[in-house]
Amino acid sequence: MIIWYLNHYATPPQYNFPGRPFGLSRYFIGKGHTFINFCASYHHLRKKPAGPEDINHIRFFDDVPYYHIKTIKYRGNGIYRILNMLGYTLGIMRLTRKISAGKLNKPDIIIPSCVHIFSYLAASYLKKKNDIKLIYEVRDIWPLSLIELAEVSPLNPFIIWMKRIEHNAYIEADAVVSLLRNALKHMQPLGLNPERFHYIPNGVNREEWNRSSVSIPETHKKVFDLCRKQNKMIVIYTGAHGPPNALDQVFRLKKVVKNGDFPYHFVLIGEGVMKDKLLKQAQSEKISFVSFLPKVSKDVARACIEKADICFMPLRESSVFQFGVSPNKLGDYLMAGKPVLYAVKAGNDPIKESGAGISVQPYNPMQLDKALRKFSEMSSNKRYEMGKKGTQYALNNLEWSVLGKRYLDICENLMGT
Repeated sequence: MIIWYLNHYATPPQYNFPGRPFGLSRYFIGKGHTFINFCASYHHLRKKPAGPEDINHIRFFDDVPYYHIKTIKYRGNGIYRILNMLGYTLGIMRLTRKISAGKLNKPDIIIPSCVHIFSYLAASYLKKKNDIKLIYEVRDIWPLSLIELAEVSPLNPFIIWMKRIEHNAYIEADAVVSLLRNALKHMQPLGLNPERFHYIPNGVNREEWNRSSVSIPETHKKVFDLCRKQNKMIVIYTGAHGPPNALDQVFRLKKVVKNGDFPYHFVLIGEGVMKDKLLKQAQSEKISFVSFLPKVSKDVARACIEKADICFMPLRESSVFQFGVSPNKLGDYLMAGKPVLYAVKAGNDPIKESGAGISVQPYNPMQLDKALRKFSEMSSNKRYEMGKKGTQYALNNLEWSVLGKRYLDICENLMGT
């Protein structure tokens, strides 16, 4: 089979974290199939834009094929980012000419991955022009996520257009794969036949955790060393500092810990639109139990996680999370064998399911402090056993050899093989 995976943010390993596209590709290629990632030449998750040598043809990175669509640069979330998305969409549509000219082999299956919903427009166009199967992959529920998390008006003409695209996708797609366990509750009323729904969450790569640990920057090392010297339990977060990540809730602990006795210390690593505000708030409120550190590469982040005692997984409350969540960073936390403090209210709870940590309600400082103290009072063996459960859960349920097989089964069923 030839599969085209349309993921705007797919990134070769040399340019940043390769993630789901790379994991799926490696599995399908290992089974003798062709799996090509079609991605944008520029997006904010890349270390640098793709060079001319990468654009408009297939190039292999670590034996995985990528095809870069030329897109414009942008900053922030303004009109240029939208033009970047639409440029990618039009670039994918134009590939039908290359198929007709014999410059690209026609795919058997095309998979638009909804990092934005416009990829479905391109996939639908190619499906109709070339008579191919289509699997619509829903990562975030667009446009509902924009309405709930970005507070965009549901009457915005752009949102209304996206709703029309979404509705058509559920009706037209040969199959729908979602990273969200309970997404069918949203999709079925919009026209999706339940028999075409499949749940495949974000995955983990066992090989990445078999590599030797890398060194961490001196600025980061100093913070970890100081915490150890002060006998503090280290609670780590690695990821975006944005509104959905709800990092400001840790400041509320100061109001419930009256004597200022914090047996724990938060180390928050990353960047994002909220970071400056968080730094100013921490300074103005004299928060002594939180350290902010710069963003690091994926390998360095793993090395930092290994130095921590507990991993922190927060998300703000939102009705859109009733359909489930599948954060990439949670897989890293589980594979690291660290207990997880899970401050998420969602339709699924892998921490409770696996026994790999403690779940609390978001923005509930009493529950948060109680869970942290429970962790700090545990023996190191108890915390180790808890973390071990998380790793085993990830290997059994999230490893790409497991998830890839489920994806391949869907493809083979569509092709009748």
